[in-house]
Amino acid sequence: MLKLTRLNQQVVAINPDHIVYIDVAPDTTLRLLNGDKLIVRESLDELVDRYVELRRRIHTLGQGVCPLGRSEGERPIVFSPSEELDTRAR
Repeated sequence: MLKLTRLNQQVVAINPDHIVYIDVAPDTTLRLLNGDKLIVRESLDELVDRYVELRRRIHTLGQGVCPLGRSEGERPIVFSPSEELDTRAR
């Protein structure tokens, strides 16, 4: 999900796969699959950067590397994609 800011400062999270196109004239306006328009404070370049970073994180997780919660320079947590996580309470 992308967290964006409406013109009235309200934060909204959207699924980037639902964006059909982005228009900048003069406000950044997203047109969604369902026909809705969403005007946000973020620039087109910022939206593209956030989208690329989101896809990079998803790809990294798919490769078995967990970048979350790590400081820059720390080694990533690596796990086997075939490994099942034990979600039972201990």
